Amino acid sequence: MTVGILGGGQLGLMLAESLRKLDTPVLVLEPDAEAPCAQRLAGVVAAPLDDASALADFFGRCTRVTYDSENIPSAPLTPFAAKLAPSLRVLQVSQHRALEKRFLSQHGFGPVQFEVVEASASLHEAARRFGLPCVVKSSLGGYDGKGQHRVRTEHDLSMLPERGAEWVLEEVLTLEAEVSCIVARDDAGRAFSFPVFENLHTSHVLDVTVLPARVDKALQHEARERAQAIAAALEVVGLLTVEFFIGVGRDGHRKLLVNELAPRVHNSGHVTRQACTVSQFDVLARIVSGVPVTSPELHPGGWCMGNLLGDVWLAQGRSGGALDLTAWERFPQVVDVYLYGKREARPMRKMGHFVVHAATATEAAEVAHRFRAALMQS
Repeated sequence: MTVGILGGGQLGLMLAESLRKLDTPVLVLEPDAEAPCAQRLAGVVAAPLDDASALADFFGRCTRVTYDSENIPSAPLTPFAAKLAPSLRVLQVSQHRALEKRFLSQHGFGPVQFEVVEASASLHEAARRFGLPCVVKSSLGGYDGKGQHRVRTEHDLSMLPERGAEWVLEEVLTLEAEVSCIVARDDAGRAFSFPVFENLHTSHVLDVTVLPARVDKALQHEARERAQAIAAALEVVGLLTVEFFIGVGRDGHRKLLVNELAPRVHNSGHVTRQACTVSQFDVLARIVSGVPVTSPELHPGGWCMGNLLGDVWLAQGRSGGALDLTAWERFPQVVDVYLYGKREARPMRKMGHFVVHAATATEAAEVAHRFRAALMQS
């Protein structure tokens, strides 16, 4: 058996490492010669992800294929759909905001209040009817805050094109917390979820993930139940990450609302490599390799994963490559630093991450912020 990965970023790299622990051969399709997989792995095919000839050769050499991002061209994958896990349908729903919101709404899974604006319709008129303030998101291509705009005033609205693209309008929440839940589901339909992750963002990019989540136990239970129901409705084979908001909407009620879906290993799940008995990468590797899967359990104590963005390198006067980790000696609670090998550091670019273990989740989060600040002062 050979498992293929479409996309060779850091998520693909860590998944490949887990596959290799099972002695499962791995093949990666990745067009960027600077991508983490291309830097560190053999068995990387350099070709565009929509190249029909390359895809035919790639799928012909693989028993099963998964992907490290939902933002890949889905139409060229149609002839090879039988080998995809999660399925082509799951990929198409999760990569298109309008399809995703309609699916969630039709199945009663509680997305935020929304309206889809077709490309031929007036975005400006639709937003006025929907009501300001609102969030305007492009249907395709959005992640880490890309393709979305907070529209508070008529001036904000005038800065956006009136027609020519499909948009999704969403209500603005009084936000209390953001959490995520990763569900694993195998070929037989057996499913389980990881503990709920509490996620804190800066400029729409994940800053830290805290585990256990510091939110109501009842809401955590609801998040796990709903995430598993969504995975079952989509007949997911593999992983599905469900991102949730906890907050108050236009109706004035505090509730758990689905933000979006990611059918893959997820940034918030990096912490599982140390915090759980089995990581998100190991679970997906087992599923696509046909190896029995066991439910993950959380190790004692508090955990925090912190992203290392290009800003840390730039603060050290570095354009990329290695990072000065001298400050690590002052932080014994930092149990892992993982750098992705990206050569060019840019502001807000994910370049690595680290994991902290402490007595409580709050203490772990505090140490994470101090450690990253110390790195930026090195």
